[in-house]
Parts: sequence; structure tokens; C-alpha cells
Amino acid sequence: MSHFGKAIGRIDWLQILLVLALCAVSIYNLHSSARGTGRSYHIDQLWFMGIGLVLMAAVAAVDYRNLQRLVPLFYVGVVLSLVLVLIVGKVVNGSKRWLDLGFFGFQPSELAKLAVILTLAGWFQKNPRPGGYTLKDLVPVALLVGIPMFLIINEPDLGHTLMLLFISGSMLAYERFDRRALVGLLVMGLIAAPLMWQFGLRDYQRDRILTLVDGRADRLGSGWHAAQSRVAVGSGQLLGKGHGEGTQVAGGFLPESHTDFAFANLAEEQGFVGGLLLLGIYLGIILNALRSAAMARDRFGGHVCVGVAALIFWQVVMNMGMVLNLLPVTGVTLPLLSYGGTSVWTVMVAMGLLLNIHLRRTVF
Repeated sequence: MSHFGKAIGRIDWLQILLVLALCAVSIYNLHSSARGTGRSYHIDQLWFMGIGLVLMAAVAAVDYRNLQRLVPLFYVGVVLSLVLVLIVGKVVNGSKRWLDLGFFGFQPSELAKLAVILTLAGWFQKNPRPGGYTLKDLVPVALLVGIPMFLIINEPDLGHTLMLLFISGSMLAYERFDRRALVGLLVMGLIAAPLMWQFGLRDYQRDRILTLVDGRADRLGSGWHAAQSRVAVGSGQLLGKGHGEGTQVAGGFLPESHTDFAFANLAEEQGFVGGLLLLGIYLGIILNALRSAAMARDRFGGHVCVGVAALIFWQVVMNMGMVLNLLPVTGVTLPLLSYGGTSVWTVMVAMGLLLNIHLRRTVF
């Protein structure tokens, strides 16, 4: 068999199929939600995904060991862009999360997820500890993750701050630790939680969390999104109302139905069955990513796959928890289903990294 034929045989076609299926569901769902907004979000999303698929293919084509050399430069670039957001960022709904490039709005906090995944993977590759990591070993990790987290929480953006925390925590769980290090991490977490509540969160963020304790509280204010989202999901029942037949979006009752609450629109129109099929696609992507991690040829590749799996998993958990009013509204989008160029391209690059590492799991 030729070199080209061997390469084709090593491509993870299942992952590509799952990504394309998710793209199709997104376009179909956004076509419906456009009725309540008057904008053709599905057409814009089609363009975003077309560019994203090109990015995915480009990232998959270049040996990830060559890309690894560019990781420090990428990390520094993302951190600088996060600093720029705080200085000259565009204010949307009271938060500075976007850099206005004139022709396009760019959200650096999305790329921060990739920067943390790649940077931590590189650090673990260069600093192996077969006997387990100690707290002292993890100081550089805390700095690498803490710098972008600090910048993002000051935008303020609680959702992406938590995403960086959960992704890095998942990657740390892929390694062995000294017992004292585990106890130390637990104690620091218990100390940090009340400090974060008191000094790290804004008043409106506390209100959103308190809304979970009493779902009736401020239903016309901070609890409005969650209340309307639950109505949309519940009214879909088993099979849904049908494409374009949802009333929450069409009636304008559910804000951000094309971004943060895209799943609520899907659940209302496609029902429990449609939501379950979507979860099946996400589960397939996550399991495939973990399979690639197990077959990766080095620690860098393994950690990147685990990081990408964590990215998809935690975004799904946080977004769907928000939609079902089980978690506070944090603005975390649903991977590829929600509208948005930066978020789509970030996930597509992550999928390209998975394909890259799977393709090069053995020597040609």
C-alpha cells in the first residue's frame, strides 16, 4: 500500500462524520431560531463552518510535533489579546469580551481554552514525574492557567474562567500526584471558594447563582432566561413541536436563542428524542477523543486529546445545565450548535488537533 493510502486509512473518519453531523444539526436549528430574531443566522453559521472545516483540515495536515514549537508564541499572543480586551475591548451587555476588528468581532477568551490545553500539554511533555507531581511542581501550572483566568474574570466572564479551571483540572487528573499534593489542592480549593464568592464575582453573577436556590426569585430579572428556557425544553415533551413550530423563540420570550440557549430551541422543536440524539453526538466525539489519547504516540498528544475531550464535555455540561436551570447563566455556548464565529473556529481547530494526533499515532 502506498504512503498516501496508509495515511487515508489512518484518518479518523468517525470523528469527521460526527463533526459534520453536529454542523448539520446546528444549521437546521438556527434556521428555525431565525424566525424569532429576523436575522439569517444559519447563513452566517454556514460560512463560519465552511471556514472552520478548512481550519480543521489545515491543522490536521501539519505534524503536531511541528505545531508544538509554536505553542509558546500562541500562548503569549492570546494573553496579549486578553490584555487588549480589557483596554480597548468592545462592551457588550456590560462586559468587555470582544476585540472589534472592524469587519469582525473576535473573542480571545475562546482561544484561551486552546492556549491552556496546548501549553499544559507541552509542560507535561517536558516535565515528566513518574513518581507523581508535588505541589511545588504545580506552581508553573498554576501560573500558566492563572494568568488567563485572572484576565478573563476581569472582563468579567465567569463562564470562560470556569472553563479554563475545569479543563486544566481534567488534564491534571490525567497525571499522578503525591498524596500531600492532592490534600493541598483540596484545602486550597476550599479556601478559594468563599474568597471567590466575596471578591471575585460581580453582584449580577451572585444573583444568577442565587436564582438556582430559589427558582422563583426575580423571575422577571436575573431568572428570566432560565425560566423561559425551562418552559421551552419542557414543552417539547417526547418528540417536539416540529421544525419551526416552537413558540418560545417565535414569540420572543427566549433571548439569545441562537447562542447561549440554542439547545432550548432544539429541545422545544425536536423534543427529548432530538436532545438525546444531540447528546449522543457529543458523547461520540468525547469518547473518540479519549480513544485518541490512549493511542497517542507521546505525552503531548495524549494531553491535548484529554484537554479537547474536557473542552467539549464541560461546555456541554455548563450550557445544558444553564438551559435546564441546574447551573447559573454564564454565557458558555454549546460547541458548534451555538451561533458564533470565534467559538466555531475554536472547536474546529480542536477537532483538527484530534485528527492530527490520531493520524500520527504510529510511524508511517
